[in-house]
Amino acid sequence: MNCPKLSTHMNMMMSMTTKNKLVVMLLLLLCLPLGAQAQHYIGVKEGVNISGVSFNPPQYDTTTMHWLNVGLVYKYYATKWVGFQTGLNYSEKGFIWNDTTRTYRVLELPLVSQFHYELWHLRFLINVGAYASYALSAEQSVRLADGNKEASIYAFTSRDRRFEYGIHAGGGFGILFDPFELQFEAGYQYAFSYMMNPQVSGEPTMFNHFYQLMFSAALLVRL
Repeated sequence: MNCPKLSTHMNMMMSMTTKNKLVVMLLLLLCLPLGAQAQHYIGVKEGVNISGVSFNPPQYDTTTMHWLNVGLVYKYYATKWVGFQTGLNYSEKGFIWNDTTRTYRVLELPLVSQFHYELWHLRFLINVGAYASYALSAEQSVRLADGNKEASIYAFTSRDRRFEYGIHAGGGFGILFDPFELQFEAGYQYAFSYMMNPQVSGEPTMFNHFYQLMFSAALLVRL
């Protein structure tokens, strides 16, 4: 099924210069709140993500699902309505391109403004911000002509871009039972950086950006 509007927006994002992308991320981070009425929360999270790569020109590729997504969570509420959330995540993500499946293990640092509204024992959340990550390692499997798969450790080359940054948006809700909070979130990330160098001598230019949809649950305690 074709999604012309989605394709148009993604192509516009791909055409942005690095300077413009950094400006967008800085503007998002300017939403981070400052204040004196501090509430600090710390906890652990676990989740699942669905990831893929957006290619331009389009390629024959599909998304992959990964169950390794764990991390530490810290959030700070400065006011009744606004706070920020960060942490450190260890997760997997990848893609399927033609007959090749590749899985990356990454360390990720998200930093988002968190707008929240409390009702009874519920807290409703909206997250807007940015993230940065670094690929620690990768594995790859290739489907052979006989239908079998050949797996191997992927060796990074000079074409690979192991450092990644982009935007993060999402929402969720928390169940409050003081001093604890059970938090459920869904989020979407789109990388402004390239997964690999899109311009290689002798080959056609191919823009490529990671994206992923994430679902997670976290248990936090108020300090």
